[in-house]
Amino acid sequence: AKHRGDKQGQTTGLSRLHRSQCVTGILEENDIFQNAQAGVLISTQSQPSLRRNRIFDGLAAGLEITNNATATLEENKIFNNKFGGLCLASGVNPILKDNIITGNHNMVEKAVDSGQCLYKISSCTSFPMHDFYRCRTCNTTDRNAICVNCIKNCHAGHDVEFIRHDRFFCDCGAGTLNNQCKLQGEPTQDTDTLYDSAAPMESHTLRVN
Repeated sequence: AKHRGDKQGQTTGLSRLHRSQCVTGILEENDIFQNAQAGVLISTQSQPSLRRNRIFDGLAAGLEITNNATATLEENKIFNNKFGGLCLASGVNPILKDNIITGNHNMVEKAVDSGQCLYKISSCTSFPMHDFYRCRTCNTTDRNAICVNCIKNCHAGHDVEFIRHDRFFCDCGAGTLNNQCKLQGEPTQDTDTLYDSAAPMESHTLRVN
């Protein structure tokens, strides 16, 4: 199957291309831009091919691949996205050929480098991709993500465990753990981090069958 066209200004441009929708397929010559979350999110063992798309001006990542998915990416232009251009979870190895990934703002890496909690750039409405951890001392599970700077500051000296590189928001910064985050202000009342299974606020899925 092939899909062409524009996806502008939605929560996620090509939202959650997952197994029931897009095991394989071709997405080509789309303009995907100004989305609140990832321009393209590929998940759950999908294997699409993306060719000659432009993914740009997003408020999160341009393209994210997670949860045992992969993709063939050819001649795409990914630029001017806030969180980064191409973001890959642990174990993801797409086939890349002649893509241009440039001019993205890489706000996730900048926040980490400056010592911020990642919740400051995401709140609970988006899911930046980076290393996340759990804290055994605080009895968190792998469903409670803690960003690397909170591990270094709020959980210093604790028994901690690296989980994986993936998309999440930081539960420590969100105020959902027992101890208050040292890097944040007032906590919020959000109660669970859902990573890749977290549904967008509004779904605009382009189906490829």
